[in-house]
Amino acid sequence: MGEAQEYKCPACGGGLVYGANSGDMVCEFCDSHFTLQQLEDIKSAEEEAASAENSIGWDEYRQTEESGDFAALICPSCGAEIVTDETTAATECVYCGNPAVIRKKLSGIFKPDWVIPFKTTKKQAVDALKKLYRGKKLLPDAFTQDNRVEKVAGMYVPYWLYDCDASAHMTYNASRVSVYSDAKFNYTRTDKYLITRSGNARFSRIPVDGSTKLDNRYTEAIEPYDYSELVDFRDMYLSGYMADRYDVEAKDCNPRADERVRQSMADEFARTIQGYSSVTLKSANVSNSNGKVHYALMPVWMLNTKYKDKTYTFAMNGQTGKMIGELPVDRGKAFKQFLLWGGICSLAASAAALLTMLI
Repeated sequence: MGEAQEYKCPACGGGLVYGANSGDMVCEFCDSHFTLQQLEDIKSAEEEAASAENSIGWDEYRQTEESGDFAALICPSCGAEIVTDETTAATECVYCGNPAVIRKKLSGIFKPDWVIPFKTTKKQAVDALKKLYRGKKLLPDAFTQDNRVEKVAGMYVPYWLYDCDASAHMTYNASRVSVYSDAKFNYTRTDKYLITRSGNARFSRIPVDGSTKLDNRYTEAIEPYDYSELVDFRDMYLSGYMADRYDVEAKDCNPRADERVRQSMADEFARTIQGYSSVTLKSANVSNSNGKVHYALMPVWMLNTKYKDKTYTFAMNGQTGKMIGELPVDRGKAFKQFLLWGGICSLAASAAALLTMLI
């Protein structure tokens, strides 16, 4: 059984979490703030002191701790057992609530290249959900009550980021319709065209979710992320949040990355074709080269609510605040709205008929 890594406050010994607003490690008990560099300096000093006392060295302890694949860990704060699955990399103790980072799960081939730290807080996530409710006239009244948010979790989602060069050649069938007339007849002329487009493009950091735990519809819907804020991975960013390592290999995510490249090229080419009555894609040939992949963790807030025994899940981009999710509909309100609009349309039709009769 292994021991989870917990970041302790040098001032009071409480658990430290990464603060989205400040970018510092923040103590939940005494509200002390420490930069990541300050904590690394403190850790280095403690390791030197431990080595000087001829005790077990940090490297040796880390090797001992990480030898084996643990399904259960010991909370360093209260000593309780923390049960995890094989992909969990950061969690919290269910007994004392202290955050724990499982370094074993983020080492070697599982160590991310980059991470985008959280920029939004739990309160901002809840506020964003309430804002999503506003103006939705067909929402059930009970659903919008303050106590409807039952669970909010900040988690780092594993992503594969793909770079590649792409070459594409596409053909389209197009038509242009014109109508004219003379003294006797009306004419419709349809001209047919074969359009070709070819080009090259460089793609950088195409995101593909590397976890089976989250629906790709959610992760793709809250994109894009601002990649200018990618930083080198440090496990301290994970303290206070949930995190999973990838459970889908990069090679298995290649088809989705290829599809996103193909769709992006098709969209760009389609924007160059204008002035036709109709355009349909006839053939598409897209090839990739010079591919490279990076591993990164992206911040996501997951919110769950329940209404009439059904769970509604919402996801918010932990960097930009973009919120998506499914909302329930009050059937009674929807029926009344239908009758109202039906009545308005009926009145409009009657008024139009009366106006025609008067004319």
